[in-house]
Formats: sequence, structure tokens, C-alpha cells
Amino acid sequence: MKKLFFLLPLVAVVACANTAQGKLRQTVFNLDSAYHLLANPMPDVMAGKVPGVTVSDADKVLIKRASQTVFNQLSALETSIEAGKSITETAVSSLQADFSSLTTCWLGAKEGTMPTTCAATFPEVSK
Repeated sequence: MKKLFFLLPLVAVVACANTAQGKLRQTVFNLDSAYHLLANPMPDVMAGKVPGVTVSDADKVLIKRASQTVFNQLSALETSIEAGKSITETAVSSLQADFSSLTTCWLGAKEGTMPTTCAATFPEVSK
């Protein structure tokens, strides 16, 4: 009986993910996890602490803007989720697109070949 009691929260989470809102929320949570994995080495790389990887100052600025854009989107969506508000497919799709672009830009910067589209993708993020 105790085992069933501990499984109830898991069943509830799985059931929620079967709704449109549940799927959107799960996508946000998945992107949040992926963002943190991607961003984890950024400070060391940017500080020049990773042998063989040099990122130019201009690319550092661009990566910081791109990362901040994705972080802001994640924060806004997570705040809505925590408040019990609905989130839109448009907002999640925008987050997915920006996360994909951040990934491309970050990988390019680490390889020393920043894609030219990166600068146009991420507008200046106010502090």
C-alpha cells in the first residue's frame, strides 16, 4: 500500500502531461534542463579556463545576449506555470527557436566559427 502511495504523484504528473498545457509545461521544463546543461561550462570557457577554446570578445557579448534572451523566456514561462496560468504554444515555440539558435551560436563560438546569423537572431537585451 505504501508503494502505491508514493507512485500517486508520479501518476499525477504523467496524467498532466497528457493535456495540451501539460505537454507545453513539460517542454518548458525539458528546455530549462537543457539550458542549464548548455550554460554550465560557459563561465569557464568565457574566462579562458578551457584549454584549446578561445572565444573572441565580440562573440562573448553575443553569447551573453543570446543566453540572457533564453533565460528571460524560461523565467517568464516558469513564473506563469508556478502561478497556475496557461502558457501559449507561441511562447514555447519562440523559446524552442531561441534555444536552438543559442545552441548553434554557442557551439560555433567554441569552435571559432560563429555563424553570421547569430548577431541578427538576438537583439540587445536590456539589463
